[in-house]
Amino acid sequence: MKKLLSAVALLTVFAASAALYAQPAAAKPAADAKKDEKKDNPADEKEAKWYNPDYRPYVASFDELYKLGDDFANNKFRLALSNYQTGRSILDKMREEVQRNKEEWADAKYLNEKWYWQTIDRKMREERILLEKKGRAKIKAVTYFTRAINHLDEIQNRSFREKQQMKDLTAAVYRDWIIAQYDLGNLPQTIDLLERYLKIDPAFETEISPHKYLASGYGFKEAVAEKYNKGTEAERIFFKKNKNKHLLRATELKYKKDSPEYEHILELVNRDEIIATKPSP
Repeated sequence: MKKLLSAVALLTVFAASAALYAQPAAAKPAADAKKDEKKDNPADEKEAKWYNPDYRPYVASFDELYKLGDDFANNKFRLALSNYQTGRSILDKMREEVQRNKEEWADAKYLNEKWYWQTIDRKMREERILLEKKGRAKIKAVTYFTRAINHLDEIQNRSFREKQQMKDLTAAVYRDWIIAQYDLGNLPQTIDLLERYLKIDPAFETEISPHKYLASGYGFKEAVAEKYNKGTEAERIFFKKNKNKHLLRATELKYKKDSPEYEHILELVNRDEIIATKPSP
Protein backbone atom coordinates (compact mmCIF):
# COMPACT_ATOMS: atom_id res chain seq x y z
CA MET A 1 0.00 0.00 0.00
CA LYS A 2 2.89 2.35 0.84
CA LYS A 3 4.51 1.62 -2.53
CA LEU A 4 1.21 2.32 -4.26
CA LEU A 5 0.76 5.62 -2.43
CA SER A 6 4.30 6.58 -3.29
CA ALA A 7 3.74 5.76 -6.95
CA VAL A 8 0.54 7.82 -6.98
CA ALA A 9 2.35 10.71 -5.34
CA LEU A 10 5.14 10.54 -7.92
CA LEU A 11 2.63 10.46 -10.77
CA THR A 12 0.91 13.50 -9.29
CA VAL A 13 4.19 15.32 -9.08
CA PHE A 14 5.09 14.43 -12.67
CA ALA A 15 1.67 15.47 -13.92
CA ALA A 16 1.90 18.77 -12.08
CA SER A 17 5.38 19.35 -13.42
CA ALA A 18 4.30 18.58 -16.96
CA ALA A 19 1.38 20.97 -16.64
CA LEU A 20 3.71 23.59 -15.26
CA TYR A 21 6.20 23.28 -18.12
CA ALA A 22 3.41 23.16 -20.65
CA GLN A 23 1.84 26.36 -19.31
CA PRO A 24 2.11 29.23 -21.81
CA ALA A 25 3.67 32.53 -20.85
CA ALA A 26 0.37 34.34 -21.04
CA ALA A 27 -3.04 32.78 -20.59
CA LYS A 28 -5.35 33.02 -23.60
CA PRO A 29 -8.83 34.46 -23.17
CA ALA A 30 -11.59 31.89 -22.76
CA ALA A 31 -13.20 32.90 -26.02
CA ASP A 32 -9.96 32.32 -27.94
CA ALA A 33 -9.51 28.93 -26.26
CA LYS A 34 -12.98 27.84 -27.37
CA LYS A 35 -12.30 28.96 -30.92
CA ASP A 36 -9.06 26.99 -31.00
CA GLU A 37 -10.85 23.95 -29.63
CA LYS A 38 -13.48 24.14 -32.35
CA LYS A 39 -10.80 24.48 -34.99
CA ASP A 40 -8.97 21.44 -33.63
CA ASN A 41 -12.15 19.33 -33.52
CA PRO A 42 -14.32 20.30 -36.50
CA ALA A 43 -15.94 16.84 -36.53
CA ASP A 44 -17.20 17.29 -32.96
CA GLU A 45 -18.69 20.65 -33.88
CA LYS A 46 -20.56 19.10 -36.80
CA GLU A 47 -21.76 16.12 -34.77
CA ALA A 48 -23.12 18.46 -32.09
CA LYS A 49 -25.79 19.47 -34.60
CA TRP A 50 -26.95 15.84 -34.67
CA TYR A 51 -27.21 15.43 -30.92
CA ASN A 52 -29.89 12.88 -30.07
CA PRO A 53 -29.89 11.31 -26.61
CA ASP A 54 -32.46 8.73 -27.73
CA TYR A 55 -30.44 7.43 -30.69
CA ARG A 56 -30.15 3.63 -30.84
CA PRO A 57 -28.20 2.25 -33.83
CA TYR A 58 -29.96 -0.32 -36.00
CA VAL A 59 -26.60 -1.27 -37.57
CA ALA A 60 -24.19 -1.28 -34.62
CA SER A 61 -20.94 -1.95 -36.50
CA PHE A 62 -19.78 1.68 -36.46
CA ASP A 63 -20.76 2.28 -32.85
CA GLU A 64 -18.87 -0.84 -31.73
CA LEU A 65 -15.53 0.31 -33.17
CA TYR A 66 -14.56 1.53 -29.70
CA LYS A 67 -14.07 -2.14 -28.81
CA LEU A 68 -10.92 -2.11 -30.94
CA GLY A 69 -9.32 0.49 -28.68
CA ASP A 70 -6.71 -0.05 -25.99
CA ASP A 71 -8.95 1.30 -23.21
CA PHE A 72 -11.65 -1.28 -23.91
CA ALA A 73 -9.06 -4.09 -24.15
CA ASN A 74 -7.38 -3.08 -20.89
CA ASN A 75 -10.71 -2.88 -19.08
CA LYS A 76 -11.79 -6.32 -20.29
CA PHE A 77 -8.39 -7.75 -19.40
CA ARG A 78 -8.67 -6.43 -15.82
CA LEU A 79 -12.18 -7.86 -15.49
CA ALA A 80 -11.01 -11.24 -16.80
CA LEU A 81 -8.06 -11.27 -14.41
CA SER A 82 -10.28 -10.37 -11.45
CA ASN A 83 -12.75 -13.17 -12.21
CA TYR A 84 -9.94 -15.66 -12.76
CA GLN A 85 -8.33 -14.77 -9.43
CA THR A 86 -11.67 -15.18 -7.68
CA GLY A 87 -12.15 -18.64 -9.18
CA ARG A 88 -8.61 -19.66 -8.21
CA SER A 89 -9.18 -18.41 -4.68
CA ILE A 90 -12.31 -20.57 -4.36
CA LEU A 91 -10.39 -23.68 -5.45
CA ASP A 92 -7.42 -22.93 -3.19
CA LYS A 93 -9.66 -22.45 -0.15
CA MET A 94 -11.48 -25.69 -0.96
CA ARG A 95 -8.22 -27.65 -1.17
CA GLU A 96 -7.03 -26.20 2.13
CA GLU A 97 -10.32 -27.17 3.78
CA VAL A 98 -10.20 -30.68 2.32
CA GLN A 99 -6.65 -31.16 3.58
CA ARG A 100 -7.62 -29.86 7.03
CA ASN A 101 -10.57 -32.29 7.17
CA LYS A 102 -8.32 -35.20 6.22
CA GLU A 103 -5.83 -34.34 8.95
CA GLU A 104 -8.56 -33.90 11.58
CA TRP A 105 -10.18 -37.22 10.70
CA ALA A 106 -6.81 -39.00 10.69
CA ASP A 107 -6.01 -37.73 14.21
CA ALA A 108 -9.50 -38.41 15.63
CA LYS A 109 -10.25 -41.40 17.89
CA TYR A 110 -13.27 -43.49 16.99
CA LEU A 111 -13.86 -45.46 20.16
CA ASN A 112 -17.46 -46.33 19.25
CA GLU A 113 -16.38 -48.35 16.22
CA LYS A 114 -16.39 -51.97 17.30
CA TRP A 115 -16.86 -53.59 13.93
CA TYR A 116 -14.96 -53.31 10.67
CA TRP A 117 -18.05 -52.36 8.70
CA GLN A 118 -18.47 -49.29 10.94
CA THR A 119 -15.00 -48.07 9.94
CA ILE A 120 -15.76 -48.65 6.26
CA ASP A 121 -19.08 -46.83 6.57
CA ARG A 122 -17.40 -43.83 8.24
CA LYS A 123 -14.68 -43.60 5.60
CA MET A 124 -17.25 -43.74 2.82
CA ARG A 125 -19.23 -40.98 4.54
CA GLU A 126 -16.09 -38.86 4.84
CA GLU A 127 -15.31 -39.40 1.18
CA ARG A 128 -18.81 -38.27 0.21
CA ILE A 129 -18.39 -35.10 2.28
CA LEU A 130 -15.12 -34.30 0.54
CA LEU A 131 -16.57 -34.99 -2.91
CA GLU A 132 -19.51 -32.67 -2.20
CA LYS A 133 -17.16 -29.90 -1.07
CA LYS A 134 -14.99 -30.32 -4.16
CA GLY A 135 -18.01 -30.37 -6.45
CA ARG A 136 -19.58 -27.21 -4.99
CA ALA A 137 -16.29 -25.31 -5.17
CA LYS A 138 -15.57 -26.40 -8.75
CA ILE A 139 -19.05 -25.45 -9.97
CA LYS A 140 -18.65 -22.03 -8.36
CA ALA A 141 -15.13 -21.59 -9.76
CA VAL A 142 -16.28 -22.56 -13.27
CA THR A 143 -18.80 -19.70 -13.12
CA TYR A 144 -16.00 -17.19 -12.56
CA PHE A 145 -13.71 -18.84 -15.12
CA THR A 146 -16.52 -18.65 -17.69
CA ARG A 147 -16.96 -14.95 -16.99
CA ALA A 148 -13.21 -14.46 -17.46
CA ILE A 149 -13.33 -16.30 -20.79
CA ASN A 150 -16.25 -14.15 -21.96
CA HIS A 151 -14.33 -10.96 -21.12
CA LEU A 152 -11.24 -12.22 -22.96
CA ASP A 153 -13.31 -13.17 -26.00
CA GLU A 154 -14.61 -9.60 -26.20
CA ILE A 155 -11.09 -8.23 -26.72
CA GLN A 156 -10.83 -7.65 -30.48
CA ASN A 157 -7.69 -5.51 -30.47
CA ARG A 158 -5.28 -7.66 -32.49
CA SER A 159 -2.07 -6.13 -31.15
CA PHE A 160 -3.35 -6.56 -27.59
CA ARG A 161 -4.27 -10.20 -28.22
CA GLU A 162 -0.67 -10.85 -29.32
CA LYS A 163 0.75 -9.58 -26.03
CA GLN A 164 2.33 -12.24 -23.84
CA GLN A 165 0.28 -11.26 -20.80
CA MET A 166 -2.89 -11.81 -22.82
CA LYS A 167 -1.73 -15.23 -23.97
CA ASP A 168 -0.64 -16.21 -20.46
CA LEU A 169 -3.95 -15.25 -18.85
CA THR A 170 -5.99 -16.89 -21.60
CA ALA A 171 -4.02 -20.13 -21.28
CA ALA A 172 -4.31 -20.13 -17.48
CA VAL A 173 -8.08 -19.56 -17.55
CA TYR A 174 -8.55 -22.25 -20.18
CA ARG A 175 -6.51 -24.79 -18.20
CA ASP A 176 -8.40 -24.30 -14.94
CA TRP A 177 -11.78 -24.24 -16.68
CA ILE A 178 -10.98 -27.50 -18.51
CA ILE A 179 -9.69 -29.25 -15.38
CA ALA A 180 -12.73 -28.24 -13.32
CA GLN A 181 -15.23 -29.20 -16.02
CA TYR A 182 -13.51 -32.54 -16.58
CA ASP A 183 -13.64 -33.32 -12.85
CA LEU A 184 -17.34 -32.46 -12.84
CA GLY A 185 -17.90 -35.05 -15.58
CA ASN A 186 -18.46 -32.59 -18.41
CA LEU A 187 -15.97 -34.21 -20.79
CA PRO A 188 -17.56 -33.19 -24.14
CA GLN A 189 -17.67 -29.53 -23.08
CA THR A 190 -13.88 -29.46 -22.71
CA ILE A 191 -13.13 -30.32 -26.35
CA ASP A 192 -13.67 -26.88 -27.91
CA LEU A 193 -11.56 -25.06 -25.32
CA LEU A 194 -8.82 -27.70 -25.52
CA GLU A 195 -8.60 -27.20 -29.28
CA ARG A 196 -8.45 -23.44 -28.76
CA TYR A 197 -5.79 -23.87 -26.07
CA LEU A 198 -3.47 -25.70 -28.48
CA LYS A 199 -3.68 -22.76 -30.91
CA ILE A 200 -2.72 -20.07 -28.40
CA ASP A 201 0.98 -20.87 -28.68
CA PRO A 202 2.85 -23.53 -30.71
CA ALA A 203 4.60 -24.66 -27.52
CA PHE A 204 1.28 -25.78 -26.03
CA GLU A 205 0.93 -28.43 -28.73
CA THR A 206 3.91 -30.25 -27.20
CA GLU A 207 2.24 -30.56 -23.79
CA ILE A 208 1.04 -34.08 -22.95
CA SER A 209 -2.03 -33.31 -20.84
CA PRO A 210 -4.11 -31.46 -23.48
CA HIS A 211 -3.88 -34.48 -25.77
CA LYS A 212 -4.83 -36.84 -22.93
CA TYR A 213 -7.88 -34.73 -22.11
CA LEU A 214 -8.84 -34.51 -25.80
CA ALA A 215 -8.52 -38.28 -26.23
CA SER A 216 -10.87 -38.75 -23.27
CA GLY A 217 -13.32 -36.13 -24.53
CA TYR A 218 -13.55 -37.58 -28.03
CA GLY A 219 -13.62 -41.11 -26.62
CA PHE A 220 -16.55 -40.19 -24.39
CA LYS A 221 -18.50 -38.72 -27.33
CA GLU A 222 -17.73 -41.80 -29.41
CA ALA A 223 -18.97 -44.14 -26.65
CA VAL A 224 -22.20 -42.16 -26.15
CA ALA A 225 -22.86 -42.05 -29.91
CA GLU A 226 -22.40 -45.82 -30.21
CA LYS A 227 -24.37 -46.68 -27.10
CA TYR A 228 -27.41 -44.58 -27.94
CA ASN A 229 -26.99 -44.69 -31.73
CA LYS A 230 -26.67 -40.90 -31.88
CA GLY A 231 -25.42 -38.94 -34.86
CA THR A 232 -24.28 -40.19 -38.22
CA GLU A 233 -21.69 -42.82 -39.02
CA ALA A 234 -19.37 -40.06 -40.25
CA GLU A 235 -19.62 -38.30 -36.88
CA ARG A 236 -18.78 -41.48 -34.98
CA ILE A 237 -15.74 -42.08 -37.21
CA PHE A 238 -14.71 -38.45 -36.63
CA PHE A 239 -14.81 -38.95 -32.85
CA LYS A 240 -12.85 -42.19 -33.10
CA LYS A 241 -10.13 -40.74 -35.36
CA ASN A 242 -9.64 -37.71 -33.13
CA LYS A 243 -9.56 -39.89 -30.03
CA ASN A 244 -6.85 -42.07 -31.56
CA LYS A 245 -4.92 -39.10 -32.97
CA HIS A 246 -4.57 -37.41 -29.59
CA LEU A 247 -3.92 -40.71 -27.81
CA LEU A 248 -1.02 -41.36 -30.18
CA ARG A 249 0.28 -37.82 -29.84
CA ALA A 250 0.26 -37.97 -26.03
CA THR A 251 2.10 -41.31 -26.14
CA GLU A 252 4.65 -39.95 -28.62
CA LEU A 253 5.36 -36.89 -26.46
CA LYS A 254 5.84 -38.98 -23.33
CA TYR A 255 7.58 -42.11 -24.65
CA LYS A 256 8.80 -41.21 -28.22
CA LYS A 257 7.83 -43.00 -31.42
CA ASP A 258 10.49 -45.72 -31.19
CA SER A 259 9.36 -46.89 -27.75
CA PRO A 260 7.48 -50.15 -27.01
CA GLU A 261 4.76 -48.08 -25.34
CA TYR A 262 4.10 -46.19 -28.57
CA GLU A 263 4.08 -49.42 -30.58
CA HIS A 264 1.55 -50.90 -28.16
CA ILE A 265 -0.80 -47.89 -28.44
CA LEU A 266 -0.35 -47.85 -32.23
CA GLU A 267 -1.39 -51.50 -32.39
CA LEU A 268 -4.50 -50.78 -30.30
CA VAL A 269 -5.36 -47.81 -32.50
CA ASN A 270 -4.96 -49.81 -35.72
CA ARG A 271 -7.11 -52.59 -34.36
CA ASP A 272 -9.73 -50.09 -33.21
CA GLU A 273 -9.94 -48.40 -36.61
CA ILE A 274 -9.95 -51.69 -38.52
CA ILE A 275 -12.88 -52.92 -36.47
CA ALA A 276 -14.64 -49.59 -37.03
CA THR A 277 -14.27 -49.74 -40.81
CA LYS A 278 -14.93 -53.49 -41.11
CA PRO A 279 -18.33 -54.03 -42.75
CA SER A 280 -20.91 -55.77 -40.61
CA PRO A 281 -22.01 -59.26 -41.78
